[in-house]
Amino acid sequence: MNVQITRIDNSQKELFFNLYNLYLYDLSEFSGEELLEEGKYDPTNTYLYLERAELHPFFILYDGKVIGFVLVCSPPYVDDDVDYTIQELFLVKKYRGQGLAAQAVNLVFAQFQGRFKVEQLANNLSAVSFWKKYYEQHHIEYIESEYSIEIENVAGSHRILSQAFVRA
Repeated sequence: MNVQITRIDNSQKELFFNLYNLYLYDLSEFSGEELLEEGKYDPTNTYLYLERAELHPFFILYDGKVIGFVLVCSPPYVDDDVDYTIQELFLVKKYRGQGLAAQAVNLVFAQFQGRFKVEQLANNLSAVSFWKKYYEQHHIEYIESEYSIEIENVAGSHRILSQAFVRA
């Protein structure tokens, strides 16, 4: 399986935003987010990934075809006790369950070393399961915590699972 990650640049903005909308669609099952009037989800500050050097957006490619993305953040967009977060990880459904996301994460860890934090909505059981399996398979020891957040324009609070670990 030929998986690569390539940095997303401004010329690929439309493709990135289209995929991000698909990601928000998938996530809406767990977040409860509603469509905007024009039939899309609110991308909030996603454009910043294309403008800020501290934000690291990558397309995930399989055999040269874009199949998703992974978004990595570094200071000042992370908590003081971490160097990086994997903020979002998305594959279109056709490519899930084949080990491709794990390969993409491996490529991220090959580029970024240090203290990481990864978070999931607790009710997104497939995301939680993916990360727990990844940690187990790669012998990553992590500290897990849980907290609740409010999501702008979405009713109620949402439980977040957060794992902190070091990649050297």
